[in-house]
Amino acid sequence: MQAGQLTIATPNVGQFTASSVTEKISEWVARVFGCWHTEMSRPFSQQGQAYRVCLDCGAQRQFNLKNWQMHGEFYYQKATTSHFYSLSGLAAVRPKAH
Repeated sequence: MQAGQLTIATPNVGQFTASSVTEKISEWVARVFGCWHTEMSRPFSQQGQAYRVCLDCGAQRQFNLKNWQMHGEFYYQKATTSHFYSLSGLAAVRPKAH
């Protein structure tokens, strides 16, 4: 066994490494208390609005480019086909008016 590796053997459960135990605890805490939004993306801007996105859950938060700080509450934006088309560079197909 190398230094820094911990293996816990239990007769009924099997073997766990320290990293897998930490990961399980982290998942449990996230389920109980929700996401803490610790990993945020770089600022993005779309249609004059700047925002950052949580890399864990996808929540967005407004971002002020002048003072380089986030403000407001976290929010989730539902994806639509127009978002998909704009991201992929495709023109949205719209029915012709008769």
